[in-house]
Amino acid sequence: MYLDNFEIFFWDFDGVIKDSVSVKTDAFEEIFKPYGKKISSKIRDHHIENGGMSRFEKIPLYLKWANIEVNSNNIEEKCSQFSEIIKNKVINSKWVPGVIEFLENTKSKNSIIVSATPQNELEDICISLDLNKYFSSIYGSPISKFKAIKKSIDIHRVNPDKCLMFGDARTDIEAAKDNNIKFIFRRHDHNKFLDISSDIQVINDFTNINNLFK
Repeated sequence: MYLDNFEIFFWDFDGVIKDSVSVKTDAFEEIFKPYGKKISSKIRDHHIENGGMSRFEKIPLYLKWANIEVNSNNIEEKCSQFSEIIKNKVINSKWVPGVIEFLENTKSKNSIIVSATPQNELEDICISLDLNKYFSSIYGSPISKFKAIKKSIDIHRVNPDKCLMFGDARTDIEAAKDNNIKFIFRRHDHNKFLDISSDIQVINDFTNINNLFK
């Protein structure tokens, strides 16, 4: 791969820009802890295995597992509780090593965030972290990562071969594959057991990523 070959970089957020995957895992476990250790552990495992899945898909499922009525009030209550817990924790979590330096060095590229985090929450986090200077667009839930990528490719009229995504979850891999764009997987403690294809490029962080583009 050559850096000059790409016009658009697509970025997942948690686990790729910020080391904040555990924040959401801990938040889900905390919210459902009152319903028993067995339930909270099941929810924790499911969240880890489905990192790129939206909370709006997860929470109704988790309510059902906890034997709580799945209705709009209960879903909204848990979503609000979840958002309150994680927002500041995400902002204060550590950066993925080397990511800011890489963003600085690729300012000439079109970088776009595609995340399962709700749009408003994601925008607030990015403003607090002064990330808007690096990204031309920020897409969060309810738009899916697949649709956000497809929309961006259409808007910018770019060939998929000129696009590259950085992600850390199976949903990221699938979104990239379904849009026929190249993909780099960031491996960390929370996805180390995720089985991925041997032809996918893997990195631990961004400290030596320029070596991939030589």
